[in-house]
This record gives sequence, structure tokens and C-alpha cells, in this order.
Amino acid sequence: MKNSKKLDRRYMARALKLASYGLYTTYPNPAVGCVFVRGGKIIGEGWHHHAGQPHAEIMALKSAGGDVRGATAYVTLEPCSHYGRTPPCALRLTREGISRCVVASGDPNPLVSGKGLAILKEAGIEVETGVLDAKAWFLNRAFMKAITSNLPFVTLKSGMSLDARTALPSGESEWITCEKSRCKVQDLRARSDAIVTGSGTVIADDPRLSVRWDELPEKARARLPREEVRQPLKVVLDSRARLDPGKYRIFKEGKVLWCTGSDFGSGKPESVELDSHVTQLRLPRDPKGHISLKALLQCLGAMQIRRLMVEAGSRLSGAFLGQGLCDELYVFAAPKILGADARPAFDTPAPEKLDQALGFALHSVKKCGGDVRLHYVRRELEDEYLRRLKEG
Repeated sequence: MKNSKKLDRRYMARALKLASYGLYTTYPNPAVGCVFVRGGKIIGEGWHHHAGQPHAEIMALKSAGGDVRGATAYVTLEPCSHYGRTPPCALRLTREGISRCVVASGDPNPLVSGKGLAILKEAGIEVETGVLDAKAWFLNRAFMKAITSNLPFVTLKSGMSLDARTALPSGESEWITCEKSRCKVQDLRARSDAIVTGSGTVIADDPRLSVRWDELPEKARARLPREEVRQPLKVVLDSRARLDPGKYRIFKEGKVLWCTGSDFGSGKPESVELDSHVTQLRLPRDPKGHISLKALLQCLGAMQIRRLMVEAGSRLSGAFLGQGLCDELYVFAAPKILGADARPAFDTPAPEKLDQALGFALHSVKKCGGDVRLHYVRRELEDEYLRRLKEG
């Protein structure tokens, strides 16, 4: 029995590795991998590449030459049970005559949840669930949140010095972090559906906020062909409409959502297409006169944006943090001291008491060239991850 569980974990780990390849391209679908095993050998494997294209189970079936009778299927997410752009994978697995299906994590989508497993069981297929569940759930954490709340998963990125500064008093910031850290930021962009920044950053830095394939980490380039790079939607918050879209680089390539403020409490957001790639979206203001971030997230959720990345200055970053809207933080800390007069990473009000301070759980720490990459997540998220890890 112990050996069987060990083998299940080994094959599921391979399926999860395959699933991770799809994080760059599966929007708005989750990333899923599948491995077929028969006679102690992998006979087919695959992953979901693009929405509307065959799911992981079908890709793995094709890899196996169409013959998986009597095999065990290792799938990282519950096989789908409904007709969408592709037929139900659960029904296909029953027709192909597999004997066993090992599933890492359930699918919270109401159209699928529990139904895919029921189809397999009714067909007499042995079903095992929860194998490496925590890793599978965490891999698709953005999808899991978006499908259950209709809100995007918010990732905040910050490159800073050891004393949490992002620029000198003059504004000079190129480059605080090392080249390897900047490559990792490109990787985070490539996995994001949208990137949000503020008008202050646009005016000060004139960024493009695009994914540049040549600057991706080597492993990412090996998985992601140049022609498959998906440029995230660029979301520019400009409450006073002070930007000239014809002046800045961010408006000149890719799809852009230019968010300007309307009067507080003025009703539903209004949008107008300025040209083929720039849309102006008027959003309600909050009591301080800034664009309502909650209204923004609701709009992006309605657009099926699953993962939103925040690349902004201290004020906007601090607003996302202060309003409790960040799900995770990637902090790239460089071994430099910029001093007390340098610009801080986050502009948030100080708590009255220490126990009222904003807090996150440290999920992982990695060396990134000469820097350190710290990955923090909401405490509730880490607690759920650890619970699943313990049970799995």
C-alpha cells in the first residue's frame, strides 16, 4: 500500500509539472496536466494548452496513441463533466476503458464540482482523490478564487533595497534588483492576465509593461514559444484623466484599459473605445477621490480576468495593501541600502498598535542571483494550503 501511494505521488508530480507549462497560455481556463500509466510505465501524457483546444486528458490520450484501456489516469484537476467549447472529459475517460483515475484537486466550478467524479464512479472506475491536492490547488489558486468569487487574484510585485526602498530621492531606480530578478518579473507578467499601474508611474517612468520573450528565464523560453507569448491587458489608473494616450509608450502596444474617475457614487462604470486597442473606462471614485479599487476588481472579474498583477508606485501599491485587496506579494530584495530619504516601497498609514499591522504568511524564499525572492501570501491562503498539505 505504501509503495502504491508513493507511485501515485510520483506520477501526479509529473502531471503537475506538465500542468505548470499551461500557466502561460490557458486563460481563462485552469492549468491541467494528465498522465496515463499502464504496467508501471507512462504510456501517454499531456497538458491543456489553450482555451477551446483539447483538455489535458485528450492531449494525453493522443500521446498514448489512443489506447489507454486498463490504464490509470493521473489528472491534476477533476475531469470536466459539461459541454463547453470541448466535450466532457469524464465521459471520454469512461469510453476509453480506463480502470482507475487519480485526481489531485476538485474543481470548484459549479458546472463540474463533484459531477466529473460521479460520472467516473458510476462507470465502475476506481477513483482516488486528494493526491498532491495542496500543490494542485495552489498551482491554480488564481482560478480557484476567480471561479468562486468572480474577482481576480491580485499579485503585487515589488523590487526593493534591504531597507524597503524602491528609488533614490531623485527617482532613479534602474537598477536596484539584479538581472535574474528582472527576468523573474517578466515570467510573472507572462503568467498574468492583466497588469495594473498608476498614472504617476506612467509619467515618471514611461513603462511599456509588456512581456519580452528574450528577457524571460531560460526555462520559461523552453516551454513558451515566442509566438505564443500572451501580452496581458494593461490597466492604467488615472483618476484625473491627466495622461495623453498619444504620448506614452504603454498606450502604443497591446490592449489597454485606461481607467479614469467619474463622480463618486455616479452609478455603473462606463466604457468607450478610443481606438482598436485603447478603451477608456470611467469608474466611481472612493471618498478620497481616487478610483474605487473594489469597483475596478469587479469590472475585471466580469471580464474573466483571473490573475491581476500590480506593478505600481508606493501610493497605489499601498492602496491595494491597505484595503486588503492583495492575495500575494513577490518581493525581490537587493543587497543595497538606499537610506531614509529614498522612496518607500509602500505608502500605507501606520497602525495604532502593532497587532493591527498588515500581515502576510511567508510561503517561500529563493535566492535570485544576488537578490532574494520572498513570496508572501494571505494568511488564510497559507492556512488552507497547509491544511490540504496535511490531509494529502
